[in-house]
Amino acid sequence: MQTYHEPTLSLEAGRKLWLDMRNDVYSEGLLEPSVRHTSAKLAVLSALFGAALYLSWIATPWLALAMLYAVMALLLAQFAFVGHDAGHRSVSRSAAVNRAFGQLSMSLVTGLAFDEWMARHRAHHQFCQDESRDPDLAVAVVASLTSASSRGKTAVGQFMTRTQAFHIWLLSLFFGHSQRLISQVGVMRRLASHRLDALMLGGHFALWFGLPCGILGVPFTSALLTYLLPLSLLGPYLAAIFWVNHIGMPLIREVERFSFFEHQLVTSRTITNSPAWNWMFGGLNLQIEHHLFPQVPSARLSAVQAIVQAHCTRHRIAYHGVSWWQAVTSIAAHLRRVARSA
Repeated sequence: MQTYHEPTLSLEAGRKLWLDMRNDVYSEGLLEPSVRHTSAKLAVLSALFGAALYLSWIATPWLALAMLYAVMALLLAQFAFVGHDAGHRSVSRSAAVNRAFGQLSMSLVTGLAFDEWMARHRAHHQFCQDESRDPDLAVAVVASLTSASSRGKTAVGQFMTRTQAFHIWLLSLFFGHSQRLISQVGVMRRLASHRLDALMLGGHFALWFGLPCGILGVPFTSALLTYLLPLSLLGPYLAAIFWVNHIGMPLIREVERFSFFEHQLVTSRTITNSPAWNWMFGGLNLQIEHHLFPQVPSARLSAVQAIVQAHCTRHRIAYHGVSWWQAVTSIAAHLRRVARSA
């Protein structure tokens, strides 16, 4: 059965708990923007990406190409993490600077339209695990993340739901492609609202196709493989990071009944792992902390975790931190339950 969470804290009590935590986060300087750190990171990423991109256009041995595509997948993820931080205004106090970082790292390099994606992502934060308003729960065909979603599917969607616990990870090979395509289609549908996205996407295609094919004389097939295959490798990597954050966590009805603290705490799952792995996760393994304090730069979320856990322990509030494998098995069990309900 699908689990729905009901408020256990009053709005006032939840607000006081969050403000107490925020005071500790602020006093330790964790809310300070990270423009210098992010600028240095973006410069290193750009140099590595430029080299990997050029070598992938001219390399011929398949082993070398496979290694380059894998490196590019990792680099593309890091660019996306920079854009994600910029979207949450953790790079700079200036909205224009944050937007510039987001457009350069996300729209130009990865092809994921920054403004369009962030509009949906902000809605996810505001309405996390609300079936009717969280865009991350709205999967059209390939899976059903909730029982209500499964009942609204077409015959094809119902069939996919019945086998979703098995095929979802295979389909993750297309996850990166689908996210990029959804954002690009969203820009084209609302072009008047996303002119900057459209402009930067023009630069994106010029970088990936115009430069190699029009100037460097690279065959179109080589440029196309370089454009498509790293993103296919990136899909499972992003799925392993993002899907464990909320799938299978309790749903809520009427966000307005919940304090911000309780809403974000009960609908998010933090992955507990060695700090050495935080870079690979882009800091988003610390999902409870990110949802409670989205403006904290992702590199500092491990420090926020100690504060959140201390407050939860002090007030005897459950903190949902599990290993990555525990999260994956929990997701599989949830998808099977939804499939049975369909």
